[in-house]
Amino acid sequence: MPAYITAMGRFLPGEPVPNEEIEDYIGSVGHASSVLREQILENCGIKSRHYAIDKRHRTLFSNTDMAAEAIRRAVERSDVTLDDIDLIAAATAVPDLIAPGIASGIHGALGSPPCEIVTTHGICSSGMMALKNAYLQVAIGEKKNAVASASELASRFLRSERFADVRTVSDDGAIAMEMAFLRYMLSDGAGAALVQDRPAADGVSLRIDWISLTSYAHTEQTCMYMGSADNSAEKAWWDYPSAAEAAADGALALRQNLALLPHLVRTGVKEYQRLLDEGRFDPDELAWLPVHYSSERMKTMVLKEIERRKVRAPSVEKWYSNLPRVGNTGSASIYIILEEMLREGLISPGEKLLVMVPESGRFAVSFAHLTAVSAGEA
Repeated sequence: MPAYITAMGRFLPGEPVPNEEIEDYIGSVGHASSVLREQILENCGIKSRHYAIDKRHRTLFSNTDMAAEAIRRAVERSDVTLDDIDLIAAATAVPDLIAPGIASGIHGALGSPPCEIVTTHGICSSGMMALKNAYLQVAIGEKKNAVASASELASRFLRSERFADVRTVSDDGAIAMEMAFLRYMLSDGAGAALVQDRPAADGVSLRIDWISLTSYAHTEQTCMYMGSADNSAEKAWWDYPSAAEAAADGALALRQNLALLPHLVRTGVKEYQRLLDEGRFDPDELAWLPVHYSSERMKTMVLKEIERRKVRAPSVEKWYSNLPRVGNTGSASIYIILEEMLREGLISPGEKLLVMVPESGRFAVSFAHLTAVSAGEA
């Protein structure tokens, strides 16, 4: 049975925050912070982003709040109500609570009737995990109306006071580059997709042809992580005498080992080539390649790797990202990208899309093949 994305919603908190105002919201760490900011932003290409905190570092919207609002907006664009939802599949990298899962909180915030819930955890790929769960349950006839959401609230743990007691590695108080880098890269937001067993009565729906999720953790070291002071993860933050001691050792800071990022590029292109060789898609038939990537520099690296390997790929004009305008919202990014494309009328019936979401956690790559259909398709 086919499954379709029939409506999407997004929630971006507050007004866009330009680059020069970042530290008004998250503060600065170390004397060289502003210089580092300019170097990072020049490479990533982000011009503005959204934060769910204010300039006094108060949280205005929780992670759960943002996801629930994105779901409400998706459902409002459909022919069903929250009462009709059979499944809520929700993703995030860092939830509001350690337990229970964020899907429980979202269901509670929505106040909708009893339904199945699923929480998927990871980094960027968790959003695709949630979408695949919704897709498969609808495709086998288990559910008729499912929602998948992904949300991130990075600013809450990027605030300068979170680093006040971290043991520094330089005389001027600057934190390690693997922690500082992400303070200027990540932002807040949520997206949601309504997945149904029929196309929408009006407008364009996206038929989900397949979703592929592949982990390469058996071949790669941990690259992006939170909960340990190093990527061996032999000592987790739970293993410290107290949370304060774990924080002082930097175990509660989100980190990314920048030296490993070229591995992600090679892994992503390798997985693309594998699916191409299996005949899962035809690059010449693709109208769009919506891609989640963390920086324009990463995009350039991927294009160079495609050229080096002589891989058949869509032209760069078919790539679509809103990274410069909304920033890097992790697992929510691909939802926010697709919502924008549908809302702006960029996708026409009959067009095929190949969605790509790489994750640098311990290297996982997700792809989805979508076909745009018109209202009332059988």
